[in-house]
Amino acid sequence: MRKIILTFPNGTVVKATLLEAEEPELCESLWNFLETEQSFICHNTLSTGHSFAAFCRPTRSPNTESHLANPVGRHKVVYTDLKKGNLIWSGTKLYVVYGYCTEPSVAGAVTAQVDEEDLDALVTAGENVWHHTYYFHKLAVLKCRREEN
Repeated sequence: MRKIILTFPNGTVVKATLLEAEEPELCESLWNFLETEQSFICHNTLSTGHSFAAFCRPTRSPNTESHLANPVGRHKVVYTDLKKGNLIWSGTKLYVVYGYCTEPSVAGAVTAQVDEEDLDALVTAGENVWHHTYYFHKLAVLKCRREEN
């Protein structure tokens, strides 16, 4: 069972388990992407609820396989069905859910789940990302890496 570690701007660290049985291709893509620690720019849209998109540095060639109109994954879900701790990897961004989402469109496929013991910390860290966008007007950077055994 492979895990990833997310470090939030406020210093909170949470672990998430890759859902390899459900989304093997997306899990492999995310695992390969995290060969070295990556930084993601966080953006909370202020309208979709308790979640935010974390964008990595874009590639030189555009990603034409996954976008809002056609997200990738075997088991696509709508935002309102997402649960606290769900992580969605699209190949270009990591979507982090720390509570209820209100957007009635398709989100993509849940690729990882934050471990149960870290869910309360995730909520606090997610609210801090919201504060970066709404109150502080400062860039929130999420660090993500593999958990090496």
